[in-house]
Amino acid sequence: EARDLDFKHNLEQKQKIIARVEELVNESDISKAFRELQDLHRLWKEDIGPVSREHREEIWTIFSDLTKKMHDKRELIFAQQRGFEIENLEKKKEIIAAIEAIATEKIEIHSGWQGQVEKVEALRAHFFSAGKVPAEVNEQTWNEFKTAVHNFNVNKNSFYKDIKKEQHTKHYKKNALVARAKE
Repeated sequence: EARDLDFKHNLEQKQKIIARVEELVNESDISKAFRELQDLHRLWKEDIGPVSREHREEIWTIFSDLTKKMHDKRELIFAQQRGFEIENLEKKKEIIAAIEAIATEKIEIHSGWQGQVEKVEALRAHFFSAGKVPAEVNEQTWNEFKTAVHNFNVNKNSFYKDIKKEQHTKHYKKNALVARAKE
């Protein structure tokens, strides 16, 4: 009798778990639902004892089928996310190519550089808002982006250093001319 009561109690517990898994299948936050499903599996296997033979196969099949639905739903969402990540990667590659193209343009005036700086800043903002890329190419994409921006900045800084050098040279010549005039 005690064993039968134990079997009955275990069956009720497992039916409660099945009811909760049915709710989890419709949960919108799949990560949260999946974590809870893992806990429910642990409870099923480790904390709740066996049920009578007549119910054992049937209840396990129901639980197993619901678990499979959760896994399928999770895989579908991951596949969709992967698709979005690949789209984001293409966007980011286009942005990097645009920055590299801007970095190679020869600009000879300050206002031209100001326009280029605005373009690069807009591209940078777009890069950061483009979203996640696949993890296996994340670091490579980031390094390509940093290199493209760095190359642009090197060219821009070189232009302004040359102007400053030229201004310094002119200033020196003017001071020499003033000194000569004073003599």
